[in-house]
Amino acid sequence: MRENIKQFIIGAIIVSLATTAGYIIGPVEVRFISSLTTSTTLVGLTFGIGTIFFALLSVWLGRLSDRIGRNRLVIIGVGLGIVYPLLYASTFNVFQYMGVKVAWAFSSVATGPVFMAYLQDILKDLPKKGHYIGLVYSAQSILGSGAALLGGVLSDTYGLRAPYIAMSIVFALATIISIRELKFKDKPLKKKVEKKELLHGIKYLFKKPTLIFYFIENTAFSLNWGIKAMLWPLIIYGMTNSDTITGSVFATMGIVAFFMLLFVGKLVDKIGPFRSTTISFLFLGISGIALVLTDNIAVFWIGAAFFAIGEATHGPAQAVILTDHVESKVRGEILGLDALFDGTFNTISPFIAGILLNFWLAQQVLAVYITLFFAALVLFNIVYFTKIRTVQ
Repeated sequence: MRENIKQFIIGAIIVSLATTAGYIIGPVEVRFISSLTTSTTLVGLTFGIGTIFFALLSVWLGRLSDRIGRNRLVIIGVGLGIVYPLLYASTFNVFQYMGVKVAWAFSSVATGPVFMAYLQDILKDLPKKGHYIGLVYSAQSILGSGAALLGGVLSDTYGLRAPYIAMSIVFALATIISIRELKFKDKPLKKKVEKKELLHGIKYLFKKPTLIFYFIENTAFSLNWGIKAMLWPLIIYGMTNSDTITGSVFATMGIVAFFMLLFVGKLVDKIGPFRSTTISFLFLGISGIALVLTDNIAVFWIGAAFFAIGEATHGPAQAVILTDHVESKVRGEILGLDALFDGTFNTISPFIAGILLNFWLAQQVLAVYITLFFAALVLFNIVYFTKIRTVQ
C-alpha cells in the first residue's frame, strides 16, 4: 500500500504540472490565434478542430492504454507537451496552428483521461479514495489560477509567444519526472491483441446501474460546464460593465473550490459518492436559481461561490464512482469514452446556447441549463433507489 501511495503522489505531481502548463496559455490563446487571422469563424474552427481530434483519439488511446500500459502513453503525452507549445508559437498562419492541434489532442488525452485511469488503477485498492482525489483537484485549482495569472503577465511583459515557451518548460519538468518515476503496473502487457467491437465501451457503460447513474449526472454537469465560459461573462458584464469583476467572480470560485477540495473528499469517503452527488446537485441547482433570478451582482457573486461548492463536491464523487465501478482491464477505454462524451457535450452546449441567445436573454438561456440539474437529480436518484441501493 505504501508503494501505491508513493506512486499516486508522484502521479498527482505530474498531472498537476500538466494541468498547470495548460492554464498558462489560457488567457492569451484566443488572442494569439486572432493575430494569425482576421476571420472569427476560423478562430472558432481552430478550437473546434482541437475538440474533434481530442474526441477521436480518446477511445482509441484509452483502449490502447488498457493493452500496452498507461505509463507509456503518459510519458509520450508529456513529452509532446514540450514540443507542441513551441510549434504553436512558431506558426505564422491559422492553418498551421490547426495542424498542431493534432499533437495537442494526443497530449491532452494522454495527460487527461489516460492519466486519470492510471491514478484510479493505483487508488482502486486504497481507502480514502475521495480524500486523495480531492487533494489532487485542489492542487490543480490553485496552481491553475496562478498559471493563468502568470500567462497574462508574461504576455504583457514579453509578448504573446512568451506563455507558450513557459508552457513548454513546465511540460519539460513533468516529462523528466515521468521518465524517472512512472513505474506502477497493474498487470503484464498482453501479447495478443484482444479485438473489441466498436460499441463495446458503450455497452459496458449502460450495463451497470452505477455507470448509468454516472452518465446521467455527468451529462447535466458537462452541458452546464460547456456554457459557463460563454453565458456567465455575458450576465456579469451586463450587470456591471466590468471585465475585472467578471474575472474576480471566477477567481472567487477558484479560491472556494481550493479550500473545499482540501476536505470534501473525506465527506465522499464517509457518506459515499452517490449521496455526495445528490448534495452536489442540490448546491448546483439551488445556487443556479439565484444566478438566474438576480440582477444584483452581490447576490450573483454569492450564488457563484455556492455553485463552486457544488462543483468541488462533484469532482471527487464522480472520480470515486469510476474508480470503484470500472474494471482496470477496460478503465482506459471507459475514461476515453467519458472524454468523448464530455467533448461532445462541451461542443454542443455553447452551440445550442448561441442559437437560444437570438431569442432570449443570457439569464433566460442559463435557466434552461440549470433545470438540467434538477432533472438529473430526479433521474439518477430513481436509478439509485431502484437499482443500486437495493443490491448494496
